[in-house]
Amino acid sequence: MLSEKIKELRSQITQKQTAVNTKITEAQKRAEEDKLDEATALKGEISTLKEELDALKKKLAEYEEIAGMNPEEPTPADGKEEDDEEKRSMHGGFRTIIKPGKQEEVRAFEEFLRSKGEKRDGLKSNGVEAIIPIDVITKPQQEPENVVDLAAIVNNVNVTTASGTYPVLANADTGLVSVAELEKNPELAKPKFNKVAWAVETYRGQLPISQEAIDDSGVDLSAIVANHLQQVKRITKNTKVAEVLRSFPAKTVKGTDDIKHILNVDLMQAYNRDIVATSSAFQSLDTLKDKNGQYILRQDISTETGKVLLGSKVNVVDDTVLGEKSGDAVMFIGDLKKAAFFANRVDATAKWVENEVYGQVLSLAVRFDVKKADEKAGYFVTIDTGAEQPNDTSKDLGK
Repeated sequence: MLSEKIKELRSQITQKQTAVNTKITEAQKRAEEDKLDEATALKGEISTLKEELDALKKKLAEYEEIAGMNPEEPTPADGKEEDDEEKRSMHGGFRTIIKPGKQEEVRAFEEFLRSKGEKRDGLKSNGVEAIIPIDVITKPQQEPENVVDLAAIVNNVNVTTASGTYPVLANADTGLVSVAELEKNPELAKPKFNKVAWAVETYRGQLPISQEAIDDSGVDLSAIVANHLQQVKRITKNTKVAEVLRSFPAKTVKGTDDIKHILNVDLMQAYNRDIVATSSAFQSLDTLKDKNGQYILRQDISTETGKVLLGSKVNVVDDTVLGEKSGDAVMFIGDLKKAAFFANRVDATAKWVENEVYGQVLSLAVRFDVKKADEKAGYFVTIDTGAEQPNDTSKDLGK
């Protein structure tokens, strides 16, 4: 079916865009490390990926244009064809602008909302629940946000089943050996795979929508659902990813030297150096100086977060996201992509359910799982804000 082809292309575009962003981040990091040759090579890969991405987008636009054609609609009286970039529809007195190929699916979801689940024509379902169209799910994501989405910066993989295993390749610890000419090649050590078992869980919540809002022709119900769903998804996912990050080996740091030891020695060199810090931890880091009196936290617009600590980018979350209570000065230091595996089932569903107080409320659900992938990929670090580090003339974290 054409709709399935369009869905497949959208998935390919998302994966390709993620690959581009990853390469850009990697190239910038190589440039910061003065590895210009590697950065230049990555730049070529980025150009190739962008060309492939543009081709996919062009192909998707053509499919959506074809899907949005309606042979029953007459040609406008002035002889001009209707603009295919956007199609406007009127349903239930509500006016919305919908991209070609998405018109019927989004309209069907709006009809489902307004009819309290009575109308389901053109809408995919999972049992008694309606699957929310992908355009509604991702709508708020198209606008930039200042809030960190932890699920987006770990190893996020779309899955199509309720459970399974994900193979994680362990770092190689043996190399090649010299062999005389024409001699048989020696057998190499077999690659080691750690299988991460995952099982998708369903997380639910309710969104009360008044009958007045449903009757009011000026209210965009799909936008209300999209924004609410985006917020609860981020909160739920951040909570579950943070639980995994807190399970990594614990360390306590007192000053600059302790942090450097984790980055330079404790973490194997094969791992990336990423930092997720609570607001309280970031406050301590922001006042920390080295032995020369220079602040070790720097602003860097070349990174997504704009903040760099000793060459590692820093993501800042609220204290209660990564910590357990307000004031917790904790952080994760390590390779986020290797540390956590996020199994994203993608499907988000909606169902009208009876409520003894409110009449009817809209029940929303998302499905995913998060697992630790590599025990050695990072540390959960607590900042000691009270003790002084002996023989360290750098500024203490707690002062």
